[in-house]
Amino acid sequence: MKQTDKALIDYGSVLLMDNGPSLRVFVNRGLLYFEIKDFANALLDFVAAAEIIPDDPNLHHTIGLCYHKLSRLHESIASYTRALQLNVTSVEAYVCRGNACMDLMTDDGNRMARKDYTRAIHLQPACLQAHVNLGFALQTMGHFRQAWVHFSGACDNNPSYTPGLEGRAIVSLQMGNTYAAFLDLNRAVQVQPTAELLTNRGVTSQFMRDPVNAMKDFKCAIQLDPTYSLAHFNAANICFGQRQFRQALEYYDKAHSLDTSDESVLLNRGIVKVLLGDSSGALVDFNAAVALSPYWAHIYYNRGNLHKSLGQFSEAERDYTKALELQPRDPVARNSRAYVIGHQGRQAEALKEYRTAAELEVT
Repeated sequence: MKQTDKALIDYGSVLLMDNGPSLRVFVNRGLLYFEIKDFANALLDFVAAAEIIPDDPNLHHTIGLCYHKLSRLHESIASYTRALQLNVTSVEAYVCRGNACMDLMTDDGNRMARKDYTRAIHLQPACLQAHVNLGFALQTMGHFRQAWVHFSGACDNNPSYTPGLEGRAIVSLQMGNTYAAFLDLNRAVQVQPTAELLTNRGVTSQFMRDPVNAMKDFKCAIQLDPTYSLAHFNAANICFGQRQFRQALEYYDKAHSLDTSDESVLLNRGIVKVLLGDSSGALVDFNAAVALSPYWAHIYYNRGNLHKSLGQFSEAERDYTKALELQPRDPVARNSRAYVIGHQGRQAEALKEYRTAAELEVT
């Protein structure tokens, strides 16, 4: 039996023997539950402790953490708000409430989060987490330059703070400054190499047209954490680009085994299977990708190409039509639809489609 299990039994026994509720026992047992990630039972103990001393801001803050871990976001926000009512200068409570608001994934939540992170920075200008989280909140709204300023604020206060370096690298990429992104990621990897950082640096190397060093980073990432699916996926993409299709397929297979919910892996693996002559396997992958991401035109287009190559023109037309519903101004998909319409004997309709495609290419 683990020490934490023994301690939980002991605390339970104390509560049974005591005549009244024990604050210390509730708090200590709650902390143990939290440590072993049993957030539901931790929440019960902290709520019981808060009934004994209802005006302790730290307890309400910890209750907010438990609610957040349980994805009960509105209750989490309410608990952090109560903690701030009791201690209006708590930087950590502002940051945590901002995090819960961000997880609402709404514009209003983002706005409230930005206010909380800004309050935290006003109270503690050197708060690294507040700068970084505000940067990410601004980035999600497309305010890249403002986000860059706050990521830089974190880096200025601590040049080795990897979340700040990584965040600034991401917005530098989004603003088209690839070399600046590479420098920040390089610094972050030197400070604390992780599979994610190595993979991000590898992707940046790809943008800089350096597939050799990109592949080195992906392989290092895989060696560091063999379960990091994105490293396998990006290594597969390198092999794909170099027409090493069998090696690419091996990497895509591994990436898919680690993350079955990534439609990009399925799409790319399907394309590789087409190139390797495995039409039935490719169709299975395209169908699975559509099930995961039914509003991505590129999947329908590639499935349409497969049907076209097999002479299944009616099925191909259906897929090209769906792709054009999602992306009406795509001349390539429209050209392909014209081709399969013509092969079904509808020449006049095909000619009209070719003309439309030509007009789209000009515009």
